[in-house]
Amino acid sequence: MKGSVKWQVTEIFKEIKEIGNSKYAAKNLARQNGAHGSAGIAKETGIYGYRTNDTYRDDVVKFGDWAKENLKLKDLTKTDAPAVIAYLESRIADDNAHGTFQGDKAALNKFEVALNKYSQSHNLGKTYDFKLNETFKDSHKSLRHADVRAYNKATVDKLLNMENKAVNLAVRCALNAGLRKSEILKLGLKPDSITNNNINVYGGKGGKDRTISEIADKSLITDIKIFLKENNIEKFGDAVTGSKINYEIRKVLGDTGSIHALRHNYAINCIKEFEMKGFSHVEAVHLTSLQLGHNRNEIIEGVYSK
Repeated sequence: MKGSVKWQVTEIFKEIKEIGNSKYAAKNLARQNGAHGSAGIAKETGIYGYRTNDTYRDDVVKFGDWAKENLKLKDLTKTDAPAVIAYLESRIADDNAHGTFQGDKAALNKFEVALNKYSQSHNLGKTYDFKLNETFKDSHKSLRHADVRAYNKATVDKLLNMENKAVNLAVRCALNAGLRKSEILKLGLKPDSITNNNINVYGGKGGKDRTISEIADKSLITDIKIFLKENNIEKFGDAVTGSKINYEIRKVLGDTGSIHALRHNYAINCIKEFEMKGFSHVEAVHLTSLQLGHNRNEIIEGVYSK
């Protein structure tokens, strides 16, 4: 399939565009045909409202743009489960809100339905099954309730003892500097992203820049510079992918393992450090929020510092 990402998504979604038809009747028919639960019914029904269609289309276009840039995926009929899962993992790593993540997942689940219809009508002979509900069954709980807290010392030690040098260094970046995975992969991209005492983040979440001065292990900066030089690479992401980082951590900690959880460890330690310097708790929380790249103190107070 050729064409712009938006054009491809629009064409594929035409397969399930049912605007003007009864959503209620379609759901009843799906139940009669054996569909159970909201997820099962969603797989058997289309899109019945203009606003829903536009929202889903725009959300899937974001996936398509991301996949084109990061995975070189130009033909969306070649979309597979690993690509969609990697995208949603990147959305989690970027600290997206619970509602945003659920919207992304719903749109991609509906995209799966549309792709299967498109495959049938165009004789592609393909079947699509992203398994998003199973893969991310607990992710919405983590985003909504902040169930993923700081790792204990034994768990942190396991991660720090991993043999893969790139992943080991990525772990240290999250633990000691509070970097998001996407920010770790960009390290070195700009000449002054790593200075003698600070790490400068360019284009963080929301496109915001920030300077991280509270770095628990100052040798981290030197080690990053050495790693980039020894491997003759421009940026950290040239040595390892986000998916590889996830894979190696989950080999050690199981399916729930996440480099993002180490930002909780960083936040707790950072708040303590600021308080030891004489700042009040409220001031320490605010300063920590700036280090982590958050605008609102309550995110730190309500999530990271517990």
